[in-house]
Amino acid sequence: MLSKFARISLVSTALAPIFLTLWFIDFSKDWMWSRGTLFLASALALTLICLCLLSLSKSQLEKLHVEISSVKTADSEIGGFILVYLLPLINESALKINCTILIFVMCLLFIVVLKSNAYHFNPLLGFLGYHFYEITVVGEVSYILISKKTIRNCRNIKEVVHISEYMILEA
Repeated sequence: MLSKFARISLVSTALAPIFLTLWFIDFSKDWMWSRGTLFLASALALTLICLCLLSLSKSQLEKLHVEISSVKTADSEIGGFILVYLLPLINESALKINCTILIFVMCLLFIVVLKSNAYHFNPLLGFLGYHFYEITVVGEVSYILISKKTIRNCRNIKEVVHISEYMILEA
């Protein structure tokens, strides 16, 4: 399983789309590179952290054999969280970003995702080509599976690594 620091880091990568939105708001004002470049750099850094964590998880964590008895897509659940990522655009009409509200929303999102073990509500993972599935393994334990594959048959997934108590990643 990932360490607490690694899980917190993975949750923080969910903020990358917010930083990308902030960069676009700033960039679109005069179509020039400006202070918003820091937002773009933050989004890119968080994306790199996410890719590294997933890669290290696959290579460093213990691979476990899994026998899946049922699978159901969970990609659609992310739609509600996309609205949170669009909140910075609300301030566009005022032509300035209300940092106090933005920081509050980002902290709230971070805490909700961290405390609910809802790493699959990270649109960055979707942008990187990952899919999310609610699976049940033999023994009736349910997990969220993160996979690059489109799963049409339960038997196609053989090995996973535990990211957290209820999240697994296809190995």
